Amino acid sequence: MLHRYLTSDEQQRLIKAAQQPSDILARRDAAWLNALLLSGLRITEFSLITLGDVHEALQHKYLFIPKERRKGGKTDHRVFVTAPLRAALKTLIDVHLEMVGKDWSPVDAPLVVSRQHDGCRAMSVRSFQMRFKHWAAIAGLPPDASPHWLRHSRAMNIMRNSEAADPRGIAKEALGHASIASTGVYTGVLREELEQALTQTDATKAKRVSLVALRKDFDKRS
Repeated sequence: MLHRYLTSDEQQRLIKAAQQPSDILARRDAAWLNALLLSGLRITEFSLITLGDVHEALQHKYLFIPKERRKGGKTDHRVFVTAPLRAALKTLIDVHLEMVGKDWSPVDAPLVVSRQHDGCRAMSVRSFQMRFKHWAAIAGLPPDASPHWLRHSRAMNIMRNSEAADPRGIAKEALGHASIASTGVYTGVLREELEQALTQTDATKAKRVSLVALRKDFDKRS
């Protein structure tokens, strides 16, 4: 059973935690957390996205990730830009321009920059991880949660919610897996299903034990 993903409730709590403050860094973080969850990209791939990449994606509906930026460097990957992902990417552009204090930036500028008044330096993978830990702690998520859990969460959302004939095939293409075997991990029992089933099982058992005890007590009193 795969443990390294966020349930629907945990996803909502994470995004909500980052949306509560109104400062620029919180708005930046809420947008990239949402974009990661909606794209299923690895954090390294995401950290290398430029403004030019996003402008092309908004125009052509696919975010192109060249193989040179991907794990293993074997194949290119294209992420379909859904309406929610489009909104998150547009927010990141707006936040970028606000943080650099300009009305424009070159196409090769990083989409997500490190901090306000710091020029146009890309936010590092380490910084993404630290900011994720910050919001995850506020949201009460498992202490070992990391940005990569959002990639697994994207796949699990597809497996749960897709009405396609082959949701595993959809998850494979969405995540850019080279083999369908890699996607097989998402077909097991869900963590929340296991927890709910075991809770119901023990509740039912406890109820039966209680009824037996009541019956014995009634017999004694009779």
